[in-house]
Amino acid sequence: MERFVGVILLLFVLLCGNALAEPLLATGYDTETVLRSWETNAFFARMAELTGVEVTGHAITEEKEYQAMLTKMTEGEQQADILFKASLTRQQERRLIDSGAVLDLAPLIEKNMPNLSALLSEHPEWREQMALEDGRIASLPLINLHERQVCAWLNEAWLQDLGIAFPTNLNELTEALSAIAGKDPNGNGKKDEHALDMVGVYELRWLLPYFGIVADDYHVCRTGDGKLAFAPDQDSYRRFAETMKNWYDAGIMRPDAFTATHAALQMTTASSQNSDKKQTNTSGMLLTVTPYTVVDADEVVHYRAVLVPDENGKTRWRDFLGELWTGTFAVTSRCKDPDAALRWVDALYSRKGAELAYVGIEGEEYVFNADGYWEYKLQESSEIESIRANKIIYTGTTVPGLFPYQIIEAVDSEADRHVFAESEKVHACSERVLRNYFLPESISAEVTEISTRLGALVDVGLARFITGEIPLDDENWNAWLNALHEAGSARLVELLSDR
Repeated sequence: MERFVGVILLLFVLLCGNALAEPLLATGYDTETVLRSWETNAFFARMAELTGVEVTGHAITEEKEYQAMLTKMTEGEQQADILFKASLTRQQERRLIDSGAVLDLAPLIEKNMPNLSALLSEHPEWREQMALEDGRIASLPLINLHERQVCAWLNEAWLQDLGIAFPTNLNELTEALSAIAGKDPNGNGKKDEHALDMVGVYELRWLLPYFGIVADDYHVCRTGDGKLAFAPDQDSYRRFAETMKNWYDAGIMRPDAFTATHAALQMTTASSQNSDKKQTNTSGMLLTVTPYTVVDADEVVHYRAVLVPDENGKTRWRDFLGELWTGTFAVTSRCKDPDAALRWVDALYSRKGAELAYVGIEGEEYVFNADGYWEYKLQESSEIESIRANKIIYTGTTVPGLFPYQIIEAVDSEADRHVFAESEKVHACSERVLRNYFLPESISAEVTEISTRLGALVDVGLARFITGEIPLDDENWNAWLNALHEAGSARLVELLSDR
């Protein structure tokens, strides 16, 4: 009888062990342009070897389908144990945790995540940024201490050809752009250069620091005494608008700056580009995270970040995303082993795990050369797409974990290292207007409503002033400011103060 009971117990343990050993299922939104299958990507098998936790994955590549799935989750329908590369907004995080669709991770982190816990001990403000105002944590972040910044990039090679020094103040920058607009620096005999190659009012906002204003997407900024203010109310904001109008009138901006879209421009470029001949560079100054987004790779090293001081001699810039990018990983209420799910993702908050996600395994995907730089092991350049599709996971939407800047910045690419070095200069003088925290639920809807209304008024008004559709005089400027005040600019500042 005892032997029989022992056999039964052994079978029970084995059955329970097998149940607990079932792989966790991850789903998420992956925008990677190459054909990546989470089901066959080596990243998941390698993570199982590293953590002892088996996770299988299925990516959703259509945004509408993914958003529909998130909505169904709040209604009680669950499709996976983990949301990986989750791309959750703060509003979605709140809805998911309030509905019970995802778990509160706050009480589970210290027990299961030694890597992340160590980082949070060094930076306690990060936990506050991750959490709702009541302390619950719906998702885990990407932590990036060396974020590449959106900045203004100016073609130094063109300036050298024109005999112009790299600008050190706003007047010199205007003169440099005017020279590009009036000459033929790309040497193709055509007047096709865009001294400031930008599209839309949003991109122009990145030039506000040259006028002493660091404003965020709410159009709020900090005054000299540190108080929150509405950016268009500042005297220097009008000087910004006047300068932009002067630039537009002088042909510094592209003529379709306020009518074109990036998608249309990219389609035009692709259709006109000869596959046997590189695209002629037509861009003087760019407003982007890296010149790669616009110009050919061999042109990137010619661009330098433009950091000119404001009228008070202070060099400032806007920190776009901060060190914490939230909404990248969540555990659903369907998950039977949340502890295992967190042990798995905690590996990505170590350098080893992060490098696995971003570059793969040394010796298999990449090798270091005698100069200490690494490169992928490629027979043909097209093989990089195979590595991105089948070995690594970071491209596309944001991966949770730690950004492994040590190895990313050691890539054997002069262009990449140049971009990282210039971006670090920008990062050194960047600042955030508001802390990257959840807005309290009591004000979130009102802030969204007012900021949406104001955003449209600001963008349309600036575009009309800059293009000359409306004269930029005292009467029209004051009328515009009054319209912004009536739309709730003061109330927005009140709601966001002390955030």
